Amino acid sequence: MKKRKFLFSLIFLGFPIVISFIQGSSIPKADISQEVTVADMEKFLANAALDAWHPRTNEVIFMRRDNQGIWQLYKVDEMADNPEAEAIPLSTRPLKAIGIEPTWIPRVHKGASDWHPSGEWFVTEVEIPNNISWKYTRTMPEARALAEPGAGWWNNLFLVKADGSLWIKLTDFTADDIESGVLYPKFSPDGTRLCWAEKIGGARPFDRYPFAQWILKTARIDWSLGEPQLVEIRSHPLRDGAIFEPQFWTADNKIIFAADIGYSRLPYPAYRLDIWEAEVSRNGRLQSLRNLTKTPKFYEEQASVSPDHNLIAFMANLFDVNYEWRLNEAWKKSGTEINSFIVQELSTDLYLMDRRGRVLTRLTYFVDEDWGKSHPLVTRSAWSNDGRTILVSLTLRDNVSGKKVDESIYRLQLAD
Repeated sequence: MKKRKFLFSLIFLGFPIVISFIQGSSIPKADISQEVTVADMEKFLANAALDAWHPRTNEVIFMRRDNQGIWQLYKVDEMADNPEAEAIPLSTRPLKAIGIEPTWIPRVHKGASDWHPSGEWFVTEVEIPNNISWKYTRTMPEARALAEPGAGWWNNLFLVKADGSLWIKLTDFTADDIESGVLYPKFSPDGTRLCWAEKIGGARPFDRYPFAQWILKTARIDWSLGEPQLVEIRSHPLRDGAIFEPQFWTADNKIIFAADIGYSRLPYPAYRLDIWEAEVSRNGRLQSLRNLTKTPKFYEEQASVSPDHNLIAFMANLFDVNYEWRLNEAWKKSGTEINSFIVQELSTDLYLMDRRGRVLTRLTYFVDEDWGKSHPLVTRSAWSNDGRTILVSLTLRDNVSGKKVDESIYRLQLAD
């Protein structure tokens, strides 16, 4: 029964969910002179989750479930007159694949993508066919949700042509490897390197590893061997952290990632993720680690950077001053498990901070709206090339079950 509860809780975490909280008693005050406000907001796409936005080509990759509940990828120009009508499918009928039979691609989950700087490729996660979770679809139908892109179990990394015509497998996990999994691949600004999280252990004990155990990895992409391959692969076991999710790679060669570093002595450290940065040295090592948010009492993740690399948009629940109290109360009542807490209790909005970690402003107020029997979570976001527009995903979850009931992408126009 415990295993069943655990799988149920992870299923509905969905995309962009990692956690972080506020150290101390106060949130950093906004610098009013730098405050950015939203001039206008509109729904860009319904029944869709934001995946990646290329700032130069203006092409947006979004995710949408098909009739079988499988996440499929689509592409559309952000300036399209009718985004719904002009969307192009990328994963429903791939023409060629290396490392996987092409007919499998429409039948498995994929997503959590990142555009290559050239705009000619993107990297994404692809579920491994016939993975372990498929064996439990009758007794535990929720188990396969662990293989969705936001959870990353039993996933491999793939490099994909921009039109979806060619899929090339980069990692080589197998269907029976219980520890297989990847999360949130991100390209370096010059497109020569890749960063991602890789699963190295399970979710036991649950109070320490509710999202399982992960490690940060980097590699160089070698394009000279006939087909692209990952070489010079490095693992980065950072301090006492158990979960790492790359957010983006900056122009000054720093990786921004979400992690639970420093919280190993607290219950459920992975529900307390902060946003961190680390510099990539010339020899490929991560150094000069810095916690940008330092917020053990709140939840933050899914950060995106402005085109000038001075501002960071991120999801957070900084408005929810009782979050940690409810977290602790749930932990006391359940002893060692709070399986449904996150999907039932967490709501988020979009915030803005500078590169020093100072919170400048709150950009959205979805939480203040009446969603009936649901509650909102802001998830992934991305910026336009001129820095005046932000696309952001919004997920609605049922207040009782935590199940997703709606997904939409909104477009925020920032004031001059």
